[in-house]
Amino acid sequence: MSRSTHEVSVTRLIDEGPITRFQIGIIVCCALVNLFDGMDTQSIGVAAPFIAEGLGIKIANFGPIFSSALVGATVGAASFGVFADRLGRKTMLMIAIGFIGIFTILTALANSVPMLMSFRVLAGLGLGGATPCFIALTSEYAPARLRATLVTLMWSAFPFGGMMGGLLNSYLLTHVGWRAIFYVGGVAPLLLAVVLTFYLPESIKFLLARRNDMDAVRRIVARFRTFKAGAGAHFFVEEEHLLGSTIRHLFTEGRRAGTLLLWVPFFMGFGVLTVVTLWTPALLRLNGISPAATAFVIAFNGLGGFIGQSTAGRLMQRFGILGVLFPAFLLGTAATVGLGYGASSVALAATFIGLVGLFMGLGTGGAIALAAIIYPTPIRSTGVGWGMAMGRFGQIVGPLIAGALLGAGWTADRIMIVIACGGLIGALFVVLFRAWFVKRDAGLNEMSGTSSAGSAASS
Repeated sequence: MSRSTHEVSVTRLIDEGPITRFQIGIIVCCALVNLFDGMDTQSIGVAAPFIAEGLGIKIANFGPIFSSALVGATVGAASFGVFADRLGRKTMLMIAIGFIGIFTILTALANSVPMLMSFRVLAGLGLGGATPCFIALTSEYAPARLRATLVTLMWSAFPFGGMMGGLLNSYLLTHVGWRAIFYVGGVAPLLLAVVLTFYLPESIKFLLARRNDMDAVRRIVARFRTFKAGAGAHFFVEEEHLLGSTIRHLFTEGRRAGTLLLWVPFFMGFGVLTVVTLWTPALLRLNGISPAATAFVIAFNGLGGFIGQSTAGRLMQRFGILGVLFPAFLLGTAATVGLGYGASSVALAATFIGLVGLFMGLGTGGAIALAAIIYPTPIRSTGVGWGMAMGRFGQIVGPLIAGALLGAGWTADRIMIVIACGGLIGALFVVLFRAWFVKRDAGLNEMSGTSSAGSAASS
């Protein structure tokens, strides 16, 4: 764990030591922020028919409003990730939570389409911006042997939030009204921010790689309660130091192909999931299904996504990238087609939307775990952020395509067949990424505890 009596490797302290309550607490905090993201993503879909009616617009024209939050999320993921690698993960995470809370509340008060879109863009900026921050924090406090598992387990809070939101929103729509969805969704993250201000630490690896702040690191190490460092201990991190633009480093040192190949599963997986979440309520309502029943159906997407994303990391460690992500995208494609044909029945819609969440959740959760692993600490938030930005861009394009097809009079089954093609493309690029990953396995040792990354990938 140390080179000498006074030199302590933080990398080995985390990777070789037991996982502590302190580390678990950090991951839980990150998961709670992620949970509110999941709640918000499906909330606008459930509330859309009521908002459209109040603003006097057709639901088929709601696509740009859906996409407005996603535009903000795309910008937030790309920009906050870069700033998090320069200013700190916690700093940018707290700013992002402020955006989420304030502008989610204001969404309920919008009385015009331009105002609504502005509030959704700014809420999305926070939602997208938070993601690379809490993924990087989780990755950097997780031991290497558990990193993929813990990152995907933390990320599973996103679909779990969608499931909770679906059940909560069903109650709120019936007993309180649609505006309560956004009041609850805005106040809760602001209350969480107060707790995080006092409990959540900055990334210990960031403090060393970027600031060399020994005093701050010493205080954090003391909270592990498993290792005592002397007052004169010198901490260091066993990772490469990268200078200059963090974005540039995504495409250097042999990372260019991997970065570009991984962006496609991000784009396709999140695009399909978002179309299913945002447009299924409108399709069900066109078939005469009540709003409360629709919210109940959407909850099954969150349940499936929770199961898929929480197990993605562990399954990849056991069966490899190709053995998990390739069939996940293919089965997600089939479930998306099935949803189109089952949109006239609550039981069928709930079944198929749950399967979409399960299999596409496996695919997107695996992509997130890979992004957290292949980039070193100095550019991890940037790498994750730009991967998520591609996913958010897919979330923009997908609903716009679905909305255009719906406005042109297409039926649900035909719309979902078109959207399902994204899963096929995602599966193809998983194969290509796996080939690159195996080729570059030297130096990537984080997919499993003792075996190399390439061995895990090719198993």
